[in-house]
Amino acid sequence: LKEWAELSQGFFCDGFVEGHSLSSFVKWNDLKGGVDAERRVKWTPMKRHARCIEKMLRSYDNDPSRLLDISRGSIAFETLADLSACLDAIWADEDVVVSLVKNRMSASFDASETGGYRDVSIKLRLVSPQARALGAELHVCEVQLLMKCFASLRSENDIRYARARDTRGS
Repeated sequence: LKEWAELSQGFFCDGFVEGHSLSSFVKWNDLKGGVDAERRVKWTPMKRHARCIEKMLRSYDNDPSRLLDISRGSIAFETLADLSACLDAIWADEDVVVSLVKNRMSASFDASETGGYRDVSIKLRLVSPQARALGAELHVCEVQLLMKCFASLRSENDIRYARARDTRGS
């Protein structure tokens, strides 16, 4: 994530802002190399074990191999050109295999389903020598590329989305 953010003027959630609002960001290029850079960013946590089990039982017929986004992250951008540059960097990364791209930025996407929220969601596998040495090259991770202006919609809609998801049982 850090390399892609560096190449594309990407932002991460600012962990030093009270309340950890997703609408507070810090540009990675302004932080990198700093003593507290890693601590300054509020990195996306792994999906909770309880949610993984719930998803496996509800949606995946008790098949753990279908859990795809236990490891996830997001990068925010000020311009579509920067988001596009990040997408290009991901596609060009030899240590990555992209398996799925959901373009919720497309004009054909019905944003009323997400309360106006839009992003580009990428499912990918890391296939670097380090990932292979750890036996993690088959795990599918999710990276969300989003515009900073949509980030506040995501935080506002997270609770509503979880309730709707739990109501429909997926």
